Amino acid sequence: MSVNLQTPIDYLKGVGPNRADLLRSELGIHTYQDLINLFPNRYIDRTKYYKISELQRNNAEIQVIGVITGFKEVAQKRGKRLVATFKDDTGTMELVWFRGQKWIRESLKTNIPYVIFGRANWFNGKYNMPHPELELQSEHENNLRSAMQAIYPSTEKLNNKGITNRVVTKIMQQLFIETKGNYTETLSENIKNELKLISKSEALFNVHFPKTPELLARAQFRLKFEELFYIQLQLILKNLIHKSKIKGFPFEKVSTYFNTFFSEHLPFELTKAQKRVLKEIRTDLGSNAQMNRLLQGDVGSGKTIVAFMSMLMALDNGFQACLMAPTEILSVQHYNGLYELCKLLNINISILTGSSKASERKEIHKNLENGELQLLIGTHALLEDKVKFKNLGLAIIDEQHRFGVAQRSKLWKKGPPQSSQREDAKTVRRKYMTARPSTYNLMKQFQHENKKNSTESERILWEVLRAKKIGYKFRRQHIIDEFIVDFICLEKNLIIEVDGDYHNTKEQQQIDELRTIILNEIGFNVIRFKNSQVIGNIDNVLNQIESQLKSLPSGEISGATPPHILVMTATPIPRTLAMSVYGDLDISVIDELPAGRKPIKTVHRYDNNRLNVFKFIRDEIKLGRQVYVVYPLIQESESMDYKDLMDGYESIVRDFPMPDYQISIVHGKMKPADKDYEMQRFIKGETQIMVATTVIEVGVNVPNASVMIIESAERFGLSQLHQLRGRVGRGAEQSYCILMTSHKLSNDSKTRLETMVRTNDGFEIAEVDLRLRGPGDIMGTQQSGVLNLKIADIVKDKDILKLARHHAKTVLKLDPTLVSLDHKVILDTYRQMSKYKNIWNYIS
Repeated sequence: MSVNLQTPIDYLKGVGPNRADLLRSELGIHTYQDLINLFPNRYIDRTKYYKISELQRNNAEIQVIGVITGFKEVAQKRGKRLVATFKDDTGTMELVWFRGQKWIRESLKTNIPYVIFGRANWFNGKYNMPHPELELQSEHENNLRSAMQAIYPSTEKLNNKGITNRVVTKIMQQLFIETKGNYTETLSENIKNELKLISKSEALFNVHFPKTPELLARAQFRLKFEELFYIQLQLILKNLIHKSKIKGFPFEKVSTYFNTFFSEHLPFELTKAQKRVLKEIRTDLGSNAQMNRLLQGDVGSGKTIVAFMSMLMALDNGFQACLMAPTEILSVQHYNGLYELCKLLNINISILTGSSKASERKEIHKNLENGELQLLIGTHALLEDKVKFKNLGLAIIDEQHRFGVAQRSKLWKKGPPQSSQREDAKTVRRKYMTARPSTYNLMKQFQHENKKNSTESERILWEVLRAKKIGYKFRRQHIIDEFIVDFICLEKNLIIEVDGDYHNTKEQQQIDELRTIILNEIGFNVIRFKNSQVIGNIDNVLNQIESQLKSLPSGEISGATPPHILVMTATPIPRTLAMSVYGDLDISVIDELPAGRKPIKTVHRYDNNRLNVFKFIRDEIKLGRQVYVVYPLIQESESMDYKDLMDGYESIVRDFPMPDYQISIVHGKMKPADKDYEMQRFIKGETQIMVATTVIEVGVNVPNASVMIIESAERFGLSQLHQLRGRVGRGAEQSYCILMTSHKLSNDSKTRLETMVRTNDGFEIAEVDLRLRGPGDIMGTQQSGVLNLKIADIVKDKDILKLARHHAKTVLKLDPTLVSLDHKVILDTYRQMSKYKNIWNYIS
């Protein structure tokens, strides 16, 4: 291609430095590539030319051919407007400009045919068109154009500076002229043929200048598929690389803890979905790769018991486990629930939160490091530097979307730290210093002297290893716990030693044997070769090394081997979003509720029904039930929400007076101890009503609570309403959720409330939420920009997304490294995307 698409936009004819600065700041267009990926928002049919006599009073966008017969300036309250009389053979209309009059009057000619385009208005008995697009008919006919007029994204600043849609169209035309419309193909012939896709060049031309609606549809399909295909390819490759490069501890057995719990202490029969998910987790934990799995499950689906049984697998293999939750309330609930189960199995469990006392922390830190503490539950406090595990094998993160990426990654570094490995190594060395003192001392004495002189065989082997001819990185004369080793592959914990001619004495052979024993005991494999083997047949030596490397799991001994990671969420994620945002994770879904659970009945009531609602509350309390009343809490208006909460609390106290009724109150401004005190009163049944903010959205488990009243329900998002509803329905009795609102409701609010009343299915609710809010809002500020798509829409194009993921999986299954000739174009495109991240940097 004659033009490089990475050329700065400044060099395109018709742009120049001023326009380039505006395009960069307003639309993020830096290069030719960015411009060609500026896809139209919509299209207008420009095949039809209207006569003035045919115009209708419908405020539609139309185009007319005619001539300007004259200009006049009309005074108005502020300044003047320029009015031109425009005429065709059937009548006249006015063209109106409120700014730029001088330039317009000088640049337009009278009595020469123009094609005008814009929105026709009916005003004072005639048609007018404000700020029309004008083009000489002679230029209009010669220009590169299409039947469907593309309308591009724009901003007020661009329009004010004269960069109108017409200008953007012109510079897009210039780009196609300079590149000759010839663009590098990015999809393989196999995919194109199977899906009957048009070429990349055809697709780009027809998306900007569609010749027919049919060609436009084919162009959009091709480009949407391509965009989603490469996102999926990137995610799936990331997953494959993760599994091949990031090794975890292989949990080789399911033993006493798991089996005893399953056969003797399991409080209920697991659902088929729970059994399926446990099997998926077991498979991950048994492999040599680090597990990186997302566990989705609707409210009340039984994720916690799956998490606990996964932790038992870690304990069965001699490792520790931890569970991190976003709030103290949820951490305490997890701890209380798991403590009873751990007591049955004689497992040492503890909890660490922000309010843990200094003496408790000290004890926890000590017992974690010496391995006595097997399970640790907690909040962000688990991420503190002082929290060091002896051998953390599994980390579970509950409601993971509430933690930042940096916070989550801290858990990766909580595996067996270097200090404890050093201690292990010292213990091993001390053992042999005592058992074989003379040989040990000679070994220490000889190793430094021997390493001063590099042998010919070492130099030969290093040249080959340094060139990575067998695909792994080696280091030379590396120090491991005070031993200098010839060559080491840290990824595989493999040491290669070359014995010089002086290794023939009995004394030296004993030293070699002791070195090998000690290095083996602190976690390394050692291969020894003689000088003659290396010099005589280097290929045979390499084959032996390669064979050994393939048989070994990965994982550097010098750092912490990362624990297996299981992230959980009770906020169902729509499948399309999960495929895009979490496409690099393995996903498990518990899509089945435990047997015997009655669906929660949800109703919508207006504020003027409050007396009837209060009567219903009294009836439920008479039956021995408990009630939540929740008020919204929106950060920007915390003081107003606090007032709402206190006003509501006072109103409820008046209607439910002591001593007949006891009421708890919980909100974010309370001290943790006070909050916990009120929560415990409600949990123990000492209070019948809990008035709260959304602090109880996740984690509160009171089976006797049967009514959830959500005040100002229109101010909540769908997922939050669903989470709050999930606080009831945890016992055997029928439960209810009452959504209280005013009569003033937006269309979106009505849709949310109707959805809540219609269904209890969290995944269906998530799909509606996705349609209403779009992927960006659902992911929240921590993951904004995750799906900054150029042309595809994961809500509207979910079928294309599924197709793209299917083909990406198929390609990588056949050819994981994309080395075959058929996939060369895909590999080249993927490399280009990686090189110029601003082109396709959609994954955060």
